[in-house]
Amino acid sequence: MVQSHSTKMFPKKETQSKAERMAHDNIAKLVLRFAATTLVALIFNSIYNLTDALFVSWGVGDNAMGGVSIVFPFVILQSGIATALGGGAASLVSRKLGEGKAREAGEITLNAMLIFYATAITMSVLGFVFMHPLLRLFGATDEIYHYAKEYFVIILAGNIFSTGFSSIIRAEGKMLYSLLIWIIPISINIILDAIFILILGWGVRGSALATVICQFTSFLMSILFFTKFSTQSFKRAKLKVRNIKDIVGIGVPSLVQMGGLSIIFFILNNTLKNISGTLGIVTFSYMSKVITYAIVPFTAVTQALMPIVGYNFGAGNGQRVRKTISFCTLISFIYAVVALILFELVPNYMLMVFTNDISIIKTGAKGLQVVGLVLLFFPLPMIVGSTLQAIGKKLLSLVLYVSTLIFLAMSIGFAKTKLNLIGIWWTYVIANFLSTLLSLIILFTNKPASRLNFSH
Repeated sequence: MVQSHSTKMFPKKETQSKAERMAHDNIAKLVLRFAATTLVALIFNSIYNLTDALFVSWGVGDNAMGGVSIVFPFVILQSGIATALGGGAASLVSRKLGEGKAREAGEITLNAMLIFYATAITMSVLGFVFMHPLLRLFGATDEIYHYAKEYFVIILAGNIFSTGFSSIIRAEGKMLYSLLIWIIPISINIILDAIFILILGWGVRGSALATVICQFTSFLMSILFFTKFSTQSFKRAKLKVRNIKDIVGIGVPSLVQMGGLSIIFFILNNTLKNISGTLGIVTFSYMSKVITYAIVPFTAVTQALMPIVGYNFGAGNGQRVRKTISFCTLISFIYAVVALILFELVPNYMLMVFTNDISIIKTGAKGLQVVGLVLLFFPLPMIVGSTLQAIGKKLLSLVLYVSTLIFLAMSIGFAKTKLNLIGIWWTYVIANFLSTLLSLIILFTNKPASRLNFSH
């Protein structure tokens, strides 16, 4: 949605009605309305990840899925870069368009694209040059190494197409096109997965190729949009250091958050490789899919929280800010308890979606019963971090975003010689518990946020 300070893009009455809703609408309805919109987009993204996992696990095998999982830290990192640059640019573009400055908006978009493509090419080159040591560093065992290499080669080759800049399209208010740029490529990905893996028998190469073609479709759709439908002007656009600094500055929290997740996967895969070998890595590849889907509602809630908190904090309405935080915390914990009950009662059924290997299901079910406790500790750091980001406390939000990574590294480091497979899952729970404690400390000791008193 375009955040506009002008009536040039929206009629005055419409602009005022949106402001009135943010200032006066029932908080619960506002949060649920915003969260539902975000949830739809996140579900589409989950479908994209789920199809690859299902086709690889059932069409190729568990070790193949382990090989794909080994490359996942790279995929997360590249996605983090795309999200950071796209999100940072979208924030600036929406403001420029709201001010009627189409040429400056276009210049920001082109600058973001230039940074992304330069980064993507650099990462692909480094990936090809250092492929063997990288895969070993990621945690590839002998049993899954060749699967990981086959997948990694194709992903690196198509890396430059790994974003369609849908966030910038949304910044122009073109919500339908920004949704289609997800739906159409994902649909193509599902169809090609079935053809390449199940019919042609191309294995993980087929999965990687389907992913790259999916990304290329999104890339072509973005070219079509920016050349035919965009309201931005790209004439006489120049590379400006100031634009780059602004784009990166706004996008850093997203990059740190996703980059931290990439490192967490890296640490866990390496630790699993040393303790339980291929079984541990393959089991974690399925467990991580289940956990990823389970935390989607948390992400939707925090994404809904940010604009409401930001607007009302700017308006000096501390009471509505407190109500927003309280409601988001309440519904997140209610969902967390329900999800935890399912993790404790039927973890084996969650894993049977991906595999019929008894040892993987048995090992993974025990792991999910432990890791499920993480759901109780996920919401608060996300809510507090998003709140701090919304009120301009970027440094503190960054501290929270990387805290789980730091606590995980410390926990594994302290107990490394005594860890078994279950112990690894407990270190992840402990790391998230410590992040929750830190979020409480930051919330109640940070001056602007003290006692949730967000008035100026």
